[in-house]
Amino acid sequence: MAAIAAQRMTESETRTEYLDRFKPRLMDWSAARVFMMKNLVIALRYPTNVLIWGLIPILWLAPYLLMMTAVAGPGTSEHFAEISGFNDFLTFAVIGWFVYRYIDTSIWSVGNNFRWEQFSGTLEPLFVTPVPWISILVGAAFSDTIQTTVSAFILLGMCTLLFGVSYAATMILPVIIVMLLMVLGLYGFSFMLAGMILVFKDPSVLTELISTAVFTVSPVNYPLQVLPTGVAFAAFLIPSTTAIIVIRELAITGIFQPLAFLQSIALLLGLVLFFWVLGVGAFKYAEKWTKTKGSIGGF
Repeated sequence: MAAIAAQRMTESETRTEYLDRFKPRLMDWSAARVFMMKNLVIALRYPTNVLIWGLIPILWLAPYLLMMTAVAGPGTSEHFAEISGFNDFLTFAVIGWFVYRYIDTSIWSVGNNFRWEQFSGTLEPLFVTPVPWISILVGAAFSDTIQTTVSAFILLGMCTLLFGVSYAATMILPVIIVMLLMVLGLYGFSFMLAGMILVFKDPSVLTELISTAVFTVSPVNYPLQVLPTGVAFAAFLIPSTTAIIVIRELAITGIFQPLAFLQSIALLLGLVLFFWVLGVGAFKYAEKWTKTKGSIGGF
């Protein structure tokens, strides 16, 4: 009995020592890594889903490509080449859909992670742990980005095989830089969505509205020039718009213009800062509001 009591006392002292040493942190990278691995393990539990989600975007893209071909014939039309500056709408649209996969993930996956935790009954336990909430969101964002990258490259590879599109391999490094900045900006955007979902609970209608609006104003299937002036200006408030335009220019023409590239990088950095401030602020307000109302676990 004395040994058991001594063991319990030791465990109590260890726990107390741990709690005494614990200090709140703005970001816990270990927690982010654990949450990322948890999501990836769940995704890999059903490996056929990875393949299916790599192929489904092709079925989304195919109707647009077939419609373009039916209307203008293979290649392009004079009007399209005049307003877009590109001679092949197939390569034009594939780049748009490649980038849009990341936009779609930031809206539907990252932003909805807390809703899925709520369905699993683990949302409230997550919020009472001494782990910064941003660690959970960043971990979810990392896992979803990895899955999206697999899906996006399956899309690019299949379009290369099916439609014969090709791009300048020499522009890989600047394209990666632009993609990283765009993804960082979309993380902040998804944090704001996660906060809105905490407040409004059922995200389906809200997410559908935002997804459709972003898809409409983004130059995924058509040049930005066809949009009304005000809408085209608003489109530049979304990081993916600049990314799509720059990546198209780099990947299709293979021409690197340092000044224009640096201007685009500066714009993306500004959007990253804007969306992170907006996203973190919106989520903190939503967290405080739901805790005050006692409605974090409510449906």
